Amino acid sequence: MSLLQRVFPALSEPTMRRYLMGQGVSVLGSWTQNITLNLVVYHLSGSAAVLALLNFLLYGPQLVVAPLAGARINSANARRATLAVLYTSMAVACSLALLSLLHILVLPIILALALCAGILNAIESPARQVLLLTGLEDPALLPNAIAMNTMVYNVGRMVGPSLAAIIYPLFGQSAAFLTYAGALLFMAWCVRSMPRRAGPAQASMPERSGLRNALVYVLDDRFTAKYLSILACMGLLAGSYQTLVPLLADHVYHDAAKYTGIFFACAGMGSLTAAVVLSSSIAARTADLLRVAPWSACVALALLSTTWSGIVSAAAFVLLGFSLTFAATSTNATIQRRCPESVRGALVGLYGMAYNGTMPFGYLLVGSFSEAFAVTGAFGTMAAVLAACVGLVTLLYWRKT
Repeated sequence: MSLLQRVFPALSEPTMRRYLMGQGVSVLGSWTQNITLNLVVYHLSGSAAVLALLNFLLYGPQLVVAPLAGARINSANARRATLAVLYTSMAVACSLALLSLLHILVLPIILALALCAGILNAIESPARQVLLLTGLEDPALLPNAIAMNTMVYNVGRMVGPSLAAIIYPLFGQSAAFLTYAGALLFMAWCVRSMPRRAGPAQASMPERSGLRNALVYVLDDRFTAKYLSILACMGLLAGSYQTLVPLLADHVYHDAAKYTGIFFACAGMGSLTAAVVLSSSIAARTADLLRVAPWSACVALALLSTTWSGIVSAAAFVLLGFSLTFAATSTNATIQRRCPESVRGALVGLYGMAYNGTMPFGYLLVGSFSEAFAVTGAFGTMAAVLAACVGLVTLLYWRKT
């Protein structure tokens, strides 16, 4: 076994290497398409409200569609569901490219196709994760595989916008959309090359399946109930920090272009660091950090509300990115390790609803905070409300976990 495989044990399995390679390419393509859509919509409308609507359509379906889709996805159909979504997403990307080439890509069509892309992504998230877990030969590698998947996603999130910034101005929007279609085709090839493997048999709760029984499981399992609640608070009040970054860079540091890039890079660095830590062999030594991560996110937000130092703000964004990714990934890995296979797909959907599904509403909430209290006051309000919510949930489960 190579040094890389000793540090990242999931890479020892060929199936995981193929899956993660395809995942990395498809995430790069996804960010390329989404950033391009934002640029095209801005050029067509010049409206921040329309941009907000676009991103709500792209990410909002996670709140409703992900748990409903996850309830129907299991180890027997995850491969088929993933391939179906990949091929349909390719059709959407090719439609965007063709309409762009014909110069008939107008705003209503973009918004309609963005909604289709958002729904497909909400279906694909639980399908891909169940497929990832089903593909494992060694179930003990489950937490590492989930963390590796998160690490690949964060690398794509950091590199994807840069790729769009190169392709869109040099080759046009059609090339950006076709790039995503090609990435999806590669991911489909990787999925088809994965051997078919039935999920592990579960002795407990064999009769339970579907969203209703997943909800029953959440209510019965105190860890899952506690940390899904905390993740929903973090997604709503901390995960939506991106909306305030350009305002902080402009209003406080008076250089929107420079500091927006720096602060996003710092948050991405923290996020990637958390993913690397969790996906490596030292993850077992960091389990206690899960209890600390929500509070460190509050500290990071509080620092952003009081500091006028660019260095301190940059460090706060590193801490915020680390806290969000560590809490989300560690919670997901622990939940998936503990739950019966029969409710896993629905739980993945509920996880997506709790964290990713609350963020679009957080964007609207944080925007209201910034209008009422200015940007530093908004960060302070986010810190205070998040601390109150985390404290309330912690007290509620104090004797139960």
